[in-house]
Amino acid sequence: MRNFFLFACAIFLFGCTENSGKLKDLQSEINKLNTQNDSLKKLVAQARPGLGELMLGIQIHHNKLWFAGREENWPLAQFEFDEIEEIIHQAEAVETDRPEVKFFRPMLYPQLDSLQKAIKNKDVHTFSESFNALSTGCNNCHKNTHFEFNKIVTPERPPFSNQEFSTDNN
Repeated sequence: MRNFFLFACAIFLFGCTENSGKLKDLQSEINKLNTQNDSLKKLVAQARPGLGELMLGIQIHHNKLWFAGREENWPLAQFEFDEIEEIIHQAEAVETDRPEVKFFRPMLYPQLDSLQKAIKNKDVHTFSESFNALSTGCNNCHKNTHFEFNKIVTPERPPFSNQEFSTDNN
């Protein structure tokens, strides 16, 4: 019986020693993965656009949206509208600590809803009114967040000369 007990203890100790090595390897792998994770977080933070870059993207699509709607190019208007919405959602997702983003929902969403209906109904008059309301919503947001110096207006020229907004194929 005594020999059996010594044999069991030896197996137990051998198993613990072997598991101890595995635990050290596992801890080393965890440390390596944590270091990689920290590096990836830094890269993502550096590559992530700031709110200014996101707003610039909205401004470009806002401009293009105006010309698409004015020319009654409804597929293009819908595309530009979708791009604006996408950027707004991106800003809400990544800029959670920015107080400006909290104004999007009350100041922009009602105008976006109205604009979406005008595009779906292919109503150029309502589109124009809704577009102006969206611009006003942008400016109200800028005022409430102390960026009133950044005033959005109805564009006079397309942002790019290499895009056709008309649906006329001639």
